[in-house]
This record gives sequence, structure tokens and C-alpha cells, in this order.
Amino acid sequence: MERTGITVWNMDKNKPEFITHISTSHFKKSATHGQKLKHIEDCFIEITENFPPSIVAIERAFNRFPTSTAVIYKVHGVVNKLFHQFEQIYYPPKTVKLEICRGDATKKYVQDTIKKVYPDVTFNNEDESDSFAVALTYLIKNKLIEWNKVELKKTPTKKKTIKKNEVNKG
Repeated sequence: MERTGITVWNMDKNKPEFITHISTSHFKKSATHGQKLKHIEDCFIEITENFPPSIVAIERAFNRFPTSTAVIYKVHGVVNKLFHQFEQIYYPPKTVKLEICRGDATKKYVQDTIKKVYPDVTFNNEDESDSFAVALTYLIKNKLIEWNKVELKKTPTKKKTIKKNEVNKG
């Protein structure tokens, strides 16, 4: 709920039209989830006045941290309500990574891969690049853009540590 990334894709021009995020960091610690959700809703309404949607692609939350996941789904609830008349498609994070580059990719690797294909696009944070990746996933899966996975230079791997017992076995 701290930052919600948004990417608007212009289907006629087949390019990103608007990339931003909605922040709630300006709220005092005493602010309720309801106050933050109302702010997020108001921002979405303002954005959709300039960029009316036709479909909504959403990154599905992962269940590794139950409290964080519950908060994320509150934001999803706002989005589901606001865009109830549009098709809404959820993509798991691993699906997004697999479509863009590879399933074990870090957020940075996904962002770098996107920047190879879209060098003029600027992301202010990972939430914006995540939303862009979700938009790309929809476009790729529905064959609305042609996407060739770009292999970046491999990052150095950690050296395998040899346990003391393994050294003495030889």
C-alpha cells in the first residue's frame, strides 16, 4: 500500500502512454488503511479520466508474507471495484518474469531487460517497472506485441563453498 505502480499502454500506438505510481508515504503513521485506500482510489479515478481503460492487468500477490499480502489485496479490492466493468486479468510474479526474461529473475534483471527493448522508458522505482512488466505480460501472452527475450550478461555466481568434511574425504 506504500506505492502502487501503474502503466497505461496505448493500444492504438502500441506503446506506453503513462507510467507512474501512487504513493501513500505522505500519510502520518496514524492514518488508517481506509484513508490510504481512499487516496489510492481518488488517484486512480483522476488517472482514468485522462486514460480510460479497456482492460486491467494486475500482478497477483504472493503469499510469502500473509500480513503484507492481505494489505495488497485491499488495494486490489479498490481496483476490482473501480474497474468492475472491464476485464481484469491476474498474473503471478513468476509468470511475469517468465514472459519477460526468465522465472528466477530479480526485479532488477526484469527492469534491465525491459530497458534493453525500451531504452527511452524511465522508471522511478520498482513498482513502476513491475507494473510495466505486467502490462507487457498481457501484451505478449495475447500476441499484441512481438517479444524476443533478451539475454543479458549473466551476473557472477557465488562461489560454491566446500564443507570441511568434503575436503578431508579425498
